[in-house]
Amino acid sequence: MSVELPEAQILAKQMNKELRGKHVRTTLLQNSQKLQKIGFINKDLSDFARLAEGRINSVVSRGNVIRVKLDNGVNLILAPEYGGKILYYAENSPLPEKFHLKLDFTDGSALTVALTGMGVIQALRDEELEQSYVYRRDFSATASPTDDKEFTYEHFSKDLVSKNVNIKAVLVGKDAVIIGLSNSAFQDILYRAGIHPKRKVSDLSENEKHQLFDAIKLVIQDRINSGGKAQFTDLYGKQGGYTSAMGPNMKEKNCPKCGNKVEKLSLGGGQVYFCPKCQY
Repeated sequence: MSVELPEAQILAKQMNKELRGKHVRTTLLQNSQKLQKIGFINKDLSDFARLAEGRINSVVSRGNVIRVKLDNGVNLILAPEYGGKILYYAENSPLPEKFHLKLDFTDGSALTVALTGMGVIQALRDEELEQSYVYRRDFSATASPTDDKEFTYEHFSKDLVSKNVNIKAVLVGKDAVIIGLSNSAFQDILYRAGIHPKRKVSDLSENEKHQLFDAIKLVIQDRINSGGKAQFTDLYGKQGGYTSAMGPNMKEKNCPKCGNKVEKLSLGGGQVYFCPKCQY
């Protein structure tokens, strides 16, 4: 299950509470060759040895990326965006056989990171952080929808004014005006806002922009409050409780609002589900 903004925030909060102050004793990587070849894990695996002997100062997230900061100037960057699990094990707990990275702490506890799809696991010094694409992308000046100071309606509507592109382009991808949204969240947000996925930003009315802004806040916060999407497992292996109002889970189903048959279209490199009656 992909780890997106809400799930990354849940994990980072749990990790900060559980791991802060712990000393890393040893690190172990396995089955990393494929990920190394495509640049998702350090080319030099000895870089991860720099985590050992460090004490975890803090764990924070922004967008889909989690930054584990150690007191020796080294950072563990995690972004299991296309599927993965990050799990904590108390002292003497049985560990899984399959993982990509394991951190053993001096108190006997451990952390494992397993990617089930594409994602990032990087060990970087402070001065190397900007070398990481996902770090540059999410720890940037682009607004985060969970930051009330950055993500205001005034700023959001201003960012939309000059855009004459499909609405997906401003919510998802490298040119988005906010970070952390995926195709899954996009479908859910547009359904709640009552906006057709093929609409252009320049065609939105002021009222529709307000509806879009409110729907973004609602979907993100509901996912956080529900412990993440239903396919997600948190740091302790607990499954999330959020089910999207619109998305692949609605395939061949009827709209819960109007009873109309849910339709699907290809848009921006992905499949998008929508209600042709409720979204216009």
